[in-house]
Amino acid sequence: MNQKYLQGLSSNMESPNEAVFFEATPENITAFLMQHQWAQMSAIGTVDDRSFLTARMGLIDTCPDQAYLLQKLLPIYAKVQMGDIPVPKLKTVPKEIALAEKCPKPDWNYLRWEGYSDKKYQDILSGKALLEMSWMGEKTSLELQVRSYYSGGNLALLLVDWSQGDPQPWGDLSVNLGKSIAKDCAFIDVNNLSNDILSWIEKNGLGSPTGRNEQSGFVVYPEYRFHPERLKELDDKGYAEYENLLKQQQQHMKKGWDR
Repeated sequence: MNQKYLQGLSSNMESPNEAVFFEATPENITAFLMQHQWAQMSAIGTVDDRSFLTARMGLIDTCPDQAYLLQKLLPIYAKVQMGDIPVPKLKTVPKEIALAEKCPKPDWNYLRWEGYSDKKYQDILSGKALLEMSWMGEKTSLELQVRSYYSGGNLALLLVDWSQGDPQPWGDLSVNLGKSIAKDCAFIDVNNLSNDILSWIEKNGLGSPTGRNEQSGFVVYPEYRFHPERLKELDDKGYAEYENLLKQQQQHMKKGWDR
């Protein structure tokens, strides 16, 4: 925990404007959770809206900072829930005071709720999962996200900009042309990214051209076969989900043929 202040919200509140602010202590976190133990959802986060903990009906369901949870919070919260010690008093601070304090970047995986595994988050912080690109005269640090297109289950590749320290959508590396293509293959969006993106793909060891092209409108899109091990290295969770969805779609199609 590297924050001085936190804020608490719950489904019992009518709007986010009712959020309460308090010093980041296990006693205050416990007090807030106990006040909202019957709420369908309670959330505690940084003053600048980065998640730290969520709970349902008083039961903590997600807290990426396991060291803080096990060593500092639970020793108090569990005893309060069991009735062994009284509920601490929630010591709030005015919103203005909390907002005036500079918030450092959390030292826990605050993007767990956005689907980032702890491994990927650490790889991003270390730079291992980021790819450098010079674009429009500026250097950009990009994350590659592996996804699937809903129609057909084809490989979808997204690029996310981390240059400012937080993830921001940058663009789609692939384009869905509505055709079923081979596993690990994708058509490259040269319409928006230009042909310059092709050398970037190869330079970063992401994939190589299959020699196949597909025209849509006035644009000819080249097909690339991406290296599965490289995709797993950059987004293991995303690639596993892509493979699983593709397998499900193939099984569904096979059942249709067998009828």
